[in-house]
Amino acid sequence: MKIREFKIQDYDTVRALWQAAGLILRPGDELEDVKLKLQRDPDLFLVAEQVDEIVGSVIGGWDGRRGWIYHLAVKPEHQRKGIGVGLVREVERRLVTKGAKKVNAQVYKWNERSSEFFRAIGYETQPDLMMIGKQLRN
Repeated sequence: MKIREFKIQDYDTVRALWQAAGLILRPGDELEDVKLKLQRDPDLFLVAEQVDEIVGSVIGGWDGRRGWIYHLAVKPEHQRKGIGVGLVREVERRLVTKGAKKVNAQVYKWNERSSEFFRAIGYETQPDLMMIGKQLRN
């Protein structure tokens, strides 16, 4: 497996991967929004390739204090083969070089498989925190 930075030419393939992996796509997942992400920290948007096929992706974020993980996705037929762990570990490594001391991953409550995955690699549920949000545009 090879991990590399996402290129804008990967967008259609990665979007299809997100859908195949069961991610809920939001307005911020459109091409123009992804281009904005690449202006901020392109080194944290990664894809995993096997034999020149994209089989996984992850988006990392850095707010200057903490790291964030979004949109971890692995093609269903390639899951449970270390691809997700490899992507997360690489994002973590890159966040540490930026100065991050902590990283958070956003997982929907209903997504037990993702919750189990993150717990298995050392992440802890934060029962005293609640995610709240507001849509600013569509």
